[in-house]
Amino acid sequence: MNAAARRLHRRHRLARRLRRFGAGVALGVVGLIAAVHGGPTLSVQIPGATAAPHEPAPDARADDPGDDEPRAAKTETQDKAKAAEPAPPLRGDASLRAVLDLSDASLEDGRYVVPAGKGRRLVLTLDPEVQAAAEKALSRAKAPRGAIVVMAVDGRILALAGLRDGDRETPRLGRDLDLPLSVWAPAASVFKIITAAALVTAGVGPDRKVCYHGGLRSVETSNLVDDKARDNQCGTLTDGVSRSQNAIIAKLSHRHINPRALRAMAAAFGFGEAPEMALDVEPSRASIPDEKLDFARVAAGFWNTELSPLGGALVANTVASGGLRVTPYIVDSVITGDRTVSVAPAPSQRVLKKHVAAKVARMMTATTESGTAFKGFHDRRRRPYLAKVDVAGKTGTLVRSTPSYLEYSWFVGFAPSDEPQVSISVLLGNPPRWHLKAHTAARMVLQSVF
Repeated sequence: MNAAARRLHRRHRLARRLRRFGAGVALGVVGLIAAVHGGPTLSVQIPGATAAPHEPAPDARADDPGDDEPRAAKTETQDKAKAAEPAPPLRGDASLRAVLDLSDASLEDGRYVVPAGKGRRLVLTLDPEVQAAAEKALSRAKAPRGAIVVMAVDGRILALAGLRDGDRETPRLGRDLDLPLSVWAPAASVFKIITAAALVTAGVGPDRKVCYHGGLRSVETSNLVDDKARDNQCGTLTDGVSRSQNAIIAKLSHRHINPRALRAMAAAFGFGEAPEMALDVEPSRASIPDEKLDFARVAAGFWNTELSPLGGALVANTVASGGLRVTPYIVDSVITGDRTVSVAPAPSQRVLKKHVAAKVARMMTATTESGTAFKGFHDRRRRPYLAKVDVAGKTGTLVRSTPSYLEYSWFVGFAPSDEPQVSISVLLGNPPRWHLKAHTAARMVLQSVF
């Protein structure tokens, strides 16, 4: 199967899957991708919805000689017609926060539905198959803490799962929701995505090379300057991202960007601001210092940055969407009796230029093709598990020793890397003897999508 045929196969397969999950895919996957990459505002059309209800035609005069229908009968007919008109869609689901309780969700005809009082029912965007795959991956990980978020590029959440004490508990929708929605781990090397975007914006290309030494588990002052006697390796910005080489990222950041630029880029990716949606999400945090060594360490992902799993999905999605910051949503429609109001994406905001997002995506793709996530996406014979889909991603790992040992294992990414359709975020808080790394769990979930 050639590249063009593979792309067409992916589009049609995922279009069939996502079309079942509501109004947000009315354009189909091909149209969604075009909408995402075509301009600064993501606009997804809703089948059967209009921008505003049509006004009924003015009543005919009672003494109109051509009017054979009584005025009262005509008014009743017009009222019925008006009631039958589709309601305009909601823009985002933030207005539904007070009535959404995922622990009350149940499956009805292949969709998750939540009662919302006063005869209302909320139909969710969650895909039961992807949700089940996320829950299964968390069960297999057996981590003390774990969370997985999968979302379509337009912001629809397809899976939202959390699990605490995975060796004893089993996940279910609504349980441990604080884990995907709250900040409980450092961003670690996932923050290199933000640094890479700042570097590319400053004119540093993916192939910019520096020579370095050390940097495997730390960044020191000596890593920020050239030292011919010690710099025995050379690598590119792509190597720094895909192989998570801290010395490369630290030296390039020291040379080419300043704290103000990195603060601005972190804000562009959503740090410091919670998304306006029906779920209560804790904002991710980043504190960028001015001191040179501290700044370089933050740029490489060592400290001062914290990220929620949903925040991780949004970081990946900003790159996947070609530089758009979208607002996530989990409610697809609101049903009251015979009336259905669809939920459409809230307007998006361009925060990266397209060429910057494209270059960062290229570096993230190298992570799964030859970098730190290679083993999670290839078998022992180096064959890709997802043979027809290329995946872009970024790993991150940091260890805490108090109050108890916990190894934070991150993977955020999107697929397909050339025409993104879904973004994913996996965070596992693993014990010393772990069962899965985050990139492996992510691959398992993506296999359920593609």
